[in-house]
Amino acid sequence: MDKFEKLSSKPWLSGPTRQHFVPKFYLEGFTSRGWLAVFDRASGELRKQRPKNVAVVSNLYTFEDKQDRKRFDLEVLFGQIESAGAPILKSLVEGKRISSEDRETFSIFLGIAAVRTPAAIAEASSVYAGFVKANSYLTLTDETRVFDHLLRMEGADVDHSLLKEQASAVAKMAREESYDVQVDHGYSRSRSLKVWHIVAKELLKRDWMILHAPEDGQSFLTSDSPVVLMSRSTATRNLPIGYGSPHAQILFPLTSKYALVASGSLGRTGRCDIKVDDLRRFNMNVAQNCHKHVMGSDAALLESITTELGLAGTEWQPKSYVEIERFVNANGSVTPGASVKRKGL
Repeated sequence: MDKFEKLSSKPWLSGPTRQHFVPKFYLEGFTSRGWLAVFDRASGELRKQRPKNVAVVSNLYTFEDKQDRKRFDLEVLFGQIESAGAPILKSLVEGKRISSEDRETFSIFLGIAAVRTPAAIAEASSVYAGFVKANSYLTLTDETRVFDHLLRMEGADVDHSLLKEQASAVAKMAREESYDVQVDHGYSRSRSLKVWHIVAKELLKRDWMILHAPEDGQSFLTSDSPVVLMSRSTATRNLPIGYGSPHAQILFPLTSKYALVASGSLGRTGRCDIKVDDLRRFNMNVAQNCHKHVMGSDAALLESITTELGLAGTEWQPKSYVEIERFVNANGSVTPGASVKRKGL
């Protein structure tokens, strides 16, 4: 996985400000006569757009360095990863054998695809805010501890009755979580991107099944959050899930006629046709995972799937959450803490 570090070796001080978070070449695989059918979750509108105008945000990856220079390193880096992944995607679709090196490269492409989207960045922001609130709950709900802390800060001469009121207010706020945590976008983006290699390594281990929609009029949809992490069965749907969970499977539409499903742990690659009912379930999971937009080549299919799900007028919600737990130490003592968990679809 050291290939990622070799892709960029200098600061990039210029680059495009309109930045695709889902690659344009990838979106072109879901077009019909050059157009994408796009469903807008917020408005319920269904429209046609060119791929160049879909899944693009101004300066999503641009950042400023310590010298206040605008840097485009991430955009350039992602462009190089896309260039490396595009021919491998084509080979998978065409049924060609890929090398172990190609498999690793495409795992990197998928790992980046999973963490670079606005949904993934918002997820990271939500998790960080959850940890802040969990820490506040663990440290600030005891009024006596808060009072002692304030007393150390203010000094012994301060009005104790006023400090007690303040300690009570702080403890109440922490218990009820009656406050918002604002997380800087750049920090959220950094936290999301830092886990790309974890996702890539887990995907590399998985069995890859390439699905084909064989019948005329049948096709795969995709979305602005195209890597879908979900449980393999309804029996495990309520269990916390991650890319390394044994009960997880990862969906990734490749084109309107092909898709990848990653599961298992033997690193094999296979191919099969997908049945009509299974294809519809696949598309519903993809649509349900969208942040704002679902896309495809077939407008009628897009309307049918999103209508059945009742997506119009709904808002994306984070799937990860922070839970306070008690951890048993080696000496048998118990320490309270917090961990992040994720809901499966």
